Amino acid sequence: MLYDDYKLALDAFNKVLNSLKGEAKSKFRSRARDMVEEIYTSGFIPTLFYIISKAGLENNDKIDKLTALLNSPSSENVDLGSSDEASYMAYLFVILYYLSERNIIDKKFLIDKLRCNRLEIINTLYELSPIISARIKRYLMAIKRLAEAIIEVR
Repeated sequence: MLYDDYKLALDAFNKVLNSLKGEAKSKFRSRARDMVEEIYTSGFIPTLFYIISKAGLENNDKIDKLTALLNSPSSENVDLGSSDEASYMAYLFVILYYLSERNIIDKKFLIDKLRCNRLEIINTLYELSPIISARIKRYLMAIKRLAEAIIEVR
């Protein structure tokens, strides 16, 4: 499981790196550095609320991009953009990718509910938050270290 989390982090990081443009990469680096600490200081659910509020998911085009990234075996055709919102959406992707790939939440359920009932996802994540908090730290720390090592500071 230990090395599986690192492999999963590499996969997610590659997808994020290929889908972000310009300034969004350095902003994602900041998200990766700050959000993992925030999850363990403030809690998973309050931090998730914050990430969702900043990701711009009230826009259906952005939801389509996020779901395309979750569904895509590679991220070559997915462009999250270069905005601040894109960096939050990329970090949200990192979390959702872990949850779906570790079978904590079904990917089809995630994609369905992202499109039509995000509140149901939040309720489900709330119920699962003790499990998620206990399992996701090593993975998010790997994402943080990859971002610090690979993405240039601007």
